Amino acid sequence: MKKTPENFEGPQIEREESPILTPSEIGALSPRVPRRAEMLRETPKPVEARIPDENGDPIAYFPEAIGEFSPETSIIKKGDRAKTPFIFKGRTKDGKIVLETEDGEGVTVAPRELEASYERSRRVYSERTKEGKEVKLDTEAVFQESMGFYATHDLKDFLKELPKEVKLTAASEAKLREALREGFDKAMLLPSTDLQKGNINKLLTELADKKLPGLQDDAPEQLSQAHYMYQPDVTKNATARNRPARKAYLLLYQSGPIPDETKGKSPDQLDPLFTQKKWNGLTLEEYLMLQRKEAEASKDHRFDAYNDDAKKSQWTWLLDSRVPGGVVHAYWSPGFRRVRVHWGGSGSSDPFLGARPAVVVEVEV
Repeated sequence: MKKTPENFEGPQIEREESPILTPSEIGALSPRVPRRAEMLRETPKPVEARIPDENGDPIAYFPEAIGEFSPETSIIKKGDRAKTPFIFKGRTKDGKIVLETEDGEGVTVAPRELEASYERSRRVYSERTKEGKEVKLDTEAVFQESMGFYATHDLKDFLKELPKEVKLTAASEAKLREALREGFDKAMLLPSTDLQKGNINKLLTELADKKLPGLQDDAPEQLSQAHYMYQPDVTKNATARNRPARKAYLLLYQSGPIPDETKGKSPDQLDPLFTQKKWNGLTLEEYLMLQRKEAEASKDHRFDAYNDDAKKSQWTWLLDSRVPGGVVHAYWSPGFRRVRVHWGGSGSSDPFLGARPAVVVEVEV
């Protein structure tokens, strides 16, 4: 029998017109009828904050969002080549906009100036691989793309948990730059693994089981049936490892094929390799999001399709999704035209099966 992943162990509402009431029918509804005075609940007042100006005098302001700018958002002046950062703080009682400089001092600008002269900062990181290829990553573009993806696929809870922007510590910046040098050229901003896991069924129905827009139903790359999952009660409850606890994070990955050095190796053999290279594996939930994101971009399944040629096969272990006694793996099945998810023992291997690496970078929340 030929070896395939399938046998690897593993209408409008009509409204009635209201009748006109006579004075006697109005009765107690009449404004002339005396009523007991009722106490109106006071609307909670916004909490006032303060920041010193260059002379040390306090500027009082309310940390409220103005348009696209939320409190603590990093912004820059349009056209500023030095990209000097400011932090948007809020507005004063008389409507002026309060910004914080690099020195921690408060300055005020007119609302029109904010709209006309400032924009969200775009931090573009650029590094070269050992082969000399330049790899760039625009964190603001990643933020906007991730937000758009969740909005498009009805993942509103994900939107609520994400930070207002991608802010990195010095350690996280260093890790990101190292990943770029290793060729990790794509990224996605993800919510906590707890939220992802709690939405596993929605991820499957909204991502794995929806047809790709722009493709005919009979196109070879178009979905023809819902996903398959081996032992769903076990697989859906896989434990994610090596992720920040209860917080959002940035996931970097490579747009190219799965590394040849991971093919034909078991998870037990891959773990030390990934540790040595400072790589993470993917989780099931991450795979479902990246699989959909990449398929929508390319209109095919080059990212994760099984292939009878082992060198071309993108069948992948999801090394950071563990079940009792095994590890999850997944792929797009060209034959069945659907996503298939399985799990196998940590000592199992197959020449067509490799592991797609990723790098997890913590973000400030």
